[in-house]
Amino acid sequence: MNPVNKQIPVLIHGGKPVCESLIMVQYIDETWGHESPLLPSDPYERARARFWADYVDKKLYLALRTLWPLTGEAQEAAKKEYIECLKVLEGELGDKAYFGGE
Repeated sequence: MNPVNKQIPVLIHGGKPVCESLIMVQYIDETWGHESPLLPSDPYERARARFWADYVDKKLYLALRTLWPLTGEAQEAAKKEYIECLKVLEGELGDKAYFGGE
């Protein structure tokens, strides 16, 4: 569990916790990227990948978390916001099977 926020996700590697999704992606890429990189090698594309990972962490996750406990009209409004977040992500993905990748 994250030692500060007491939340997940947390990656445990060598008995040491690595917290927060984007930080874990960067850690995995730096640790094992030579075998199977998660992030693109081009700096601009790597920045774009980090942007979209941050979007998912902050916007998409928050919209879903807000939606979960609600009921009635408030839930319907939150559901619409969540769907809009998904549409933005889908628009960026386009016809590609995956984000990034080389």
